[in-house]
Amino acid sequence: LGFQSFLAGTIGYSLYYVCRTSLNVVKKPILDSGMLDASQLGLIGSVLLFAYAIGKFVNGFLADHCNIKRFMATGLIVSAAANFSLGILGFASESLPTMMLFVLFAIMWGINGWSQSMGAPPAIIALSRWFPLSKRGTYYGFFSLSHNLGEWLSFLFVGILVSVAGWQWGFIGSSLAGVTGVIVIMFLLHDTPQSKGLPSVEEMANEAK
Repeated sequence: LGFQSFLAGTIGYSLYYVCRTSLNVVKKPILDSGMLDASQLGLIGSVLLFAYAIGKFVNGFLADHCNIKRFMATGLIVSAAANFSLGILGFASESLPTMMLFVLFAIMWGINGWSQSMGAPPAIIALSRWFPLSKRGTYYGFFSLSHNLGEWLSFLFVGILVSVAGWQWGFIGSSLAGVTGVIVIMFLLHDTPQSKGLPSVEEMANEAK
């Protein structure tokens, strides 16, 4: 169960990253389409960073007091929905004023930034709940590769979709990756050993509390 939780946190957070970096992949096609300019895209990207920074403070605290499976899955499904919405907006871009598109993109990308901050805290909490001190750093080291795995998946999977079907499908493909991550989290991430009828990790490893 501990290894399942490790896998769920690592895979789930890597798919969080696919939903976070999708805009980086589609920026050039959006610029080429003339729908938004470089300044607008820069502001949209900044909205995510500000929302993410504030959300890390709030959601890190909340994750300590929530069921981590539900918490992590909720953040990823919201992030996937934000990406899907941007893909749909892209298909409707020709019938919408530029300023409206810019505002809607900024709002949805801000929502994405906030929901992205719900990914790392529960995954890290899972490591502390399921692995003893003697192994925790090792598993955290492997978990930290999820950032790189997510970026690699984003530029490979989303990049192929964009080149084949258009930039709108980059956002939609990212949302599908997010939904996949939600399924992995719901089936493999476990809240606490006690929730499965087991003693605490300190007791199982014979470590002092």
